[in-house]
Formats: sequence, C-alpha cells, structure tokens
Amino acid sequence: MKKTVILLISMISIFTTLAQETTTDKNPRNNIRQGFGTHNSFDLGLGFVNPNFRTDGSAYYFEDWNTEGVIYTKENGNFKIKNININLYNNTLDALYDENSVYTFDGDNLLKIEINGKVFRLMNMDGELKMFELFYRGPFSVYRHYDVLYSEASINPMHARSSNKYIKKEKYYLYSNRELTKIKMSKKGFSKLFQSDKISQSTINEYIEKSKLSLKDDEDLIKALKFVSR
Repeated sequence: MKKTVILLISMISIFTTLAQETTTDKNPRNNIRQGFGTHNSFDLGLGFVNPNFRTDGSAYYFEDWNTEGVIYTKENGNFKIKNININLYNNTLDALYDENSVYTFDGDNLLKIEINGKVFRLMNMDGELKMFELFYRGPFSVYRHYDVLYSEASINPMHARSSNKYIKKEKYYLYSNRELTKIKMSKKGFSKLFQSDKISQSTINEYIEKSKLSLKDDEDLIKALKFVSR
C-alpha cells in the first residue's frame, strides 16, 4: 500500500512538472521525459490535417477516459492510475490530464497493463513493439491485436469519402513458448494450428461444424478455444 501511494505521488509530480515545462524541440507537440515517456498536446485526430471534415471512430480502445488501471513496469514497480487509454494506432499507453494533455508511457518499461478488467501487453512483432489484448487464457494464451488505418476524407466526389475515418481490423495470435503465431480465422486454418496428440484436426472441424460456430464471433471463438484446450 505504501509503495502504491509513493508511486502515485511520483506520477502526480511528473504530470505537474510536465505541465509546467516548455520545449524548444522542433515538434512543439512533443516533450520527451527520459525514463518515463512523452508529454503531448491532446488531439483525438492524432495530428492529421483535414479538420474541415468530421472524423468517425477513434484510435483509442476505450470510448471514453473514465478508466482505472494498474501499470506494471520493469523499473518502477506497479501503480494505480486513472484516465488511461490504449492508443491502438500508435501502440502506446496514454494518460489524460489537464483535459488538454496526454502523457505517453515509455513502452520499453511496461510489462503489463490492466484497465477496467482488460489486460494488455506490449510484445515485439516484426521488430516493433505492438500492443496486444489478452483474449483467452488457458493451457495457452491467445492475444488480439488491432491494425488501425486512417482513411482521410476527400472533396473528390469520385472517392465517396465525406469524413475522416479510423478503421480497425482485428487479428488473433497464439502465444506459446514466448512466440506469437497468427491464427487463421478459417475452420481449416484454425484446426490445423490447434491439432495435437490429444485432439485431431478432423475432431476440431467436426465440433465447429456441429456447433455451427463462426470463428469471427468472439463468443464462438472462445468456445472453440475451450474445446481445443481440453
């Protein structure tokens, strides 16, 4: 308890200091604080440059910032913090304060993030740190990663894009032996990946067919994962 209070006081001190600092960096939106993260001006548009159009969707995981979480770090222990969110576009953990500023945590120092009952981890994929949400935990773990695309509005009527839009695409990964393996969301691909000495590919296929499961549905996917975990 004492450790948590000390860490919370430290974070408040950091935020207060950051709010008072000025920077001569070429990019006035950013102010790097070594060992913790980056201080940015809050901008839901993430700096894209067509403000005359409406923006649909968000780059963030949670719809609002009314959140509570626990951050587990490599060097600074773990601490509780409010008003945090997962930036799916940048694969970062952000904290909102002052209503006008966002603090982006240093991903290299993060072990695990828990927000409103959800668990997230930063893991290396293709040489970059990517944010993953824990989707299923059993004898193995399955994580979900969001690829976020930003589609910019166009005044050209041929493009039929009257608004900016964030497009989120979900991908699922098996995490085993400290390695990530992409799960193909087809019956054949799923059964081939999860077949084992205990359960055959044909048995998995038969269960999916008889149960009329759609692997693109979260509840059905969890049912299939529980079946292959027996």
